[in-house]
Parts: sequence; structure tokens; C-alpha cells
Amino acid sequence: MPIDLEGERKRAVRALDNLLWRIQEAERDLERAQARVEGLFPMRVVWKKKTCGKNGCRCTRGALHGPYPYLIEHRDGKKVEHYLGKGWSPPEGMIAPERYHALMREFREKRERAERLMDRLYRVVEMMRGW
Repeated sequence: MPIDLEGERKRAVRALDNLLWRIQEAERDLERAQARVEGLFPMRVVWKKKTCGKNGCRCTRGALHGPYPYLIEHRDGKKVEHYLGKGWSPPEGMIAPERYHALMREFREKRERAERLMDRLYRVVEMMRGW
């Protein structure tokens, strides 16, 4: 039975069109996920108990002061802590760390999907070059 080369090419073109549509869809999903992440400043605030450094204070015997809020940031590969003050409370609308991590996880998943589809496209293009 002879191979219908023209039919095979048409099926390959349809499959390629489908793959290109899925890549465009993945890129749109990725852009939406990125937009949700952009503009967020996830302040990493930790509450710490500290010693005051005064001789004879109860904190030197294990009864630490606090907890007090500290903003944690990383500069030049080093962790820097900024004391926020006793009365500090999170600003209205500050994103919770759990929500930030969920958005980042969604963004990474969308990016990985787009990358897998692009890898698949490159393999198909290489296969079609051999025709």
C-alpha cells in the first residue's frame, strides 16, 4: 500500500498549527500569571525575640525581649535585618506570604509549560526539516 505523503504532510501541518495555538495560549497564561506577580513587594517580616545587651538584664538569663518585627532583605548575598519598631503592624493590603508563594508557584508552572511546548515545537521543526 503506497504511503499518502500529501495526507501525512497535511496532518503534520494541522498538528503543528495545533501546537502553535497551544504555545500562544501558554504564553498568554504566562503573561497573566506574570502580571499577577509583578508589582507585589512581598515584605518578609519576621518576629524575633532579642537580647538588649545590658549587663544584669533578665534577657541575659534567657528571658528575651520581644517579639519585635524585623524586615528581612538580601543585599549582595547577605541577609540584612531592619527593625520596624514595637508598634509596627502590616500595612493595609499587604500580601500574605502564602499568597505570594502561591502566585510564584503558578507563574513557575506556567513558564515550565510554555518551555515544554517550545521544546516540542523545536523537535517538530527539526523533524520537518528532514522531509
